[in-house]
Amino acid sequence: MRVHLHLVRTLGACIVTALTVGVLSTPALATKGGRQRFGATVYVSPTGSAAARDRNCRSAAFSTVQAAVDTASAGSTVVVCGGTYTEDVIVSTPLTLTGRAGATIQGTPTANGVCEELGPEGPSSAPCLAGITIKSSHVTVQGLTVTGAIGEGILATGSLEHGSLKDIAIEHDRVQGNDIGGPTSPYSQCDAQGGVPGDCGEGIHFMGVADSVIAHNFDSGNSGGVLLTDEFGPTHGNLIDHNTVTGNQFDCGITVPGHNPMALDANGKPQPSVAGVYDNVIANNTVTDNGQLGEGAGVLFANATAGTASYDNVVVHNFIADNGLAGVTMHAHTVGPGQFEDLSGNAIVGNTIEQNNLTGDGLDGTVTDEVTTGVLVFSGTVPVRVTIAGNRFRDNEDGVWLGVGGHVTAALFGNSFHNVTNPVFVNP
Repeated sequence: MRVHLHLVRTLGACIVTALTVGVLSTPALATKGGRQRFGATVYVSPTGSAAARDRNCRSAAFSTVQAAVDTASAGSTVVVCGGTYTEDVIVSTPLTLTGRAGATIQGTPTANGVCEELGPEGPSSAPCLAGITIKSSHVTVQGLTVTGAIGEGILATGSLEHGSLKDIAIEHDRVQGNDIGGPTSPYSQCDAQGGVPGDCGEGIHFMGVADSVIAHNFDSGNSGGVLLTDEFGPTHGNLIDHNTVTGNQFDCGITVPGHNPMALDANGKPQPSVAGVYDNVIANNTVTDNGQLGEGAGVLFANATAGTASYDNVVVHNFIADNGLAGVTMHAHTVGPGQFEDLSGNAIVGNTIEQNNLTGDGLDGTVTDEVTTGVLVFSGTVPVRVTIAGNRFRDNEDGVWLGVGGHVTAALFGNSFHNVTNPVFVNP
């Protein structure tokens, strides 16, 4: 599958848009040897048997998802029949993993493989602790319930050697109740990244992924909902569309932070072929009730440290309400003299944003936002440009909060405010 995204922004008229998503089939490479033939369909059932004919769920040849995935050739489809499969699954081959009604991946505390990680201490490796870990491009995961993982529900991860993955589709899944490891989890994403708290236990995580889709999923009861980061290469050109992201109590609904300090060069110029989180579209999602027990916005853009970048992303036509921090929050954390980060060019357009910032935002400790707020854009030291247009704000003390020190430049037009005390609040 190849995903094409086209976004037309008519900002002068304050209307976003067109989002055109086309899906085309991509031929996969045939393999030879002991694997299944190219394009084959294999079946997994709790009652599967190696002696079975493997033509449908009643004659499945596999009783574990991992065994089927390991056997399947590139281009194959692995059908997971109804039932509960207590295993963590690693997909390292281009294929489609599709669940039938009632198919559930139940995470386990014992991983079956090793994943690369890139944390504050540099490159290392750790057990793969997501319910499903995707290590190959051209993979679709659809129709599954993923629950009970120590780490994230579904993780698609690039690598230091090969960079970003592409053409990943996570569609029509239920990803709920993951991150059972809690705050002392061995999962690497729980570690803080500079000024960004640990992104621990998201339902779905793209870590170095391009030109891919997360669509029509139900994402609830994880620490956070959806996470896009760039540890192993740029994360760009992705569509996050028509998901319900709700009740992820400790982190944001959708988090879009720059983690890789190589996203900018020494002069602050973007290096889009190296790293950065950019040109992603977050559209038509319902994002509610996240981050009420921790630090969680509806949608968050932030940078972890100097050299990181989250820019030129679009938030369009979402419904956002009742989140712990502001509905859409942008945090440009303080960097030192001669250092850079990039949080500019993001656009928040045509959304319905109701009451948010229920827990208050501590920002940098000297400036805080303690009232209900629709959109907050904060920068302590670097210039940030943002477009906020055509949104409907309701039931907030502050519709739009901008600050501090004149670092934020906002193009504001066409927004409507209903039961909002201060449509635009500018912190000097």
